[in-house]
Parts: sequence; C-alpha cells; structure tokens
Amino acid sequence: MNLFSKDKELIFKIVNGIFLIWFIAAVVLTANSAIDLIVKDNVPTYQEYRQTEIKNYPVNDKLSEVEMENMYNQQYASRDVQALKSMLIGMANIVIVGGTIYVLNKKK
Repeated sequence: MNLFSKDKELIFKIVNGIFLIWFIAAVVLTANSAIDLIVKDNVPTYQEYRQTEIKNYPVNDKLSEVEMENMYNQQYASRDVQALKSMLIGMANIVIVGGTIYVLNKKK
C-alpha cells in the first residue's frame, strides 16, 4: 500500500497526508492517555485538600463542608474515568482512521 505513489491523483495524496497526520496524532494521544491511566499522580486525602484549600479563601467567604467536598470530588474523583475515556476515544480514532486509510488505498 503506497500512500503517495505517482499513479495517485493529487487529491488522494492530500487526503492521505491529512489522514496520516490524524493517525499519528491519535496514536500519540492514546499513548498519553494510557500513561496517565497507568502512572497515577499522588492524590491528596480530603483532609489534606481541605487544609490547603481553606487557606485560599478569605475569612469572610467561608465554604461549607458540602461545598468543599464537592470541589474535592470534582477535582480528583473522576481522574481515572477521564483517562480511560480519553484512551478509548483515542483507540476509536486509531481504528476509524486506520480503516479509512486502508480502504482508500487497498489495491483492487
């Protein structure tokens, strides 16, 4: 399968170039998401988060425990889910773009 042969029209060469760049980007993003999923960052406990976050707010602007816990959950609880979702989206991109490149360039 030759993506840029002399026999192909210019439009097919341009489309193949775009799909090739898209494919490479999808592979890189999928690898990055897989690394994020495997190598976990240190996540502070709720108590550590609360102690550091309370210092960031003025005395007059007190946060309730429920608001503080919601902030903690929004920031740290869904990290694994987001990393897995990003990896699956990247894998879908690889399959779709790779399949498209294959179908456009297979010999008849």
